[in-house]
Amino acid sequence: GPAIAGDFWRCTEGRWTAVGQPRHPMPEHPCGTRLAVPRDRAGCETTGGRWGPAGIFPAPICRVPTRDGGRVCADSGECEGECLAAPTPAERDRLRSGRPIAATGTCTPHVPVFGCQARVVEGVVHGILCRD
Repeated sequence: GPAIAGDFWRCTEGRWTAVGQPRHPMPEHPCGTRLAVPRDRAGCETTGGRWGPAGIFPAPICRVPTRDGGRVCADSGECEGECLAAPTPAERDRLRSGRPIAATGTCTPHVPVFGCQARVVEGVVHGILCRD
């Protein structure tokens, strides 16, 4: 079938530009910036992060809160963290059978993110990815 085209915001030469017709507002954070995740406890606590075990590994890491958690998004590039969709059971079945879905999601409240997620890339979810 035809490829699904998404509607999302892209960072082009330091400015947000609409691709297709995104129905959600332009991201507020400066485009092209990512949240840095400190690798030590002192740096973590300075950025307001939480130091401790996360995921399945006992080694402590830093989980940094994002300023745009919960914001509607259509691509992880729009978020300080990741853009994750919440597929319905029917959409999950489609994804499991290898068929992408057009979707918007929400920006994660912190980084890094663990578990199984439907990551939104350019307005499309291609599958469910698990990271532990």
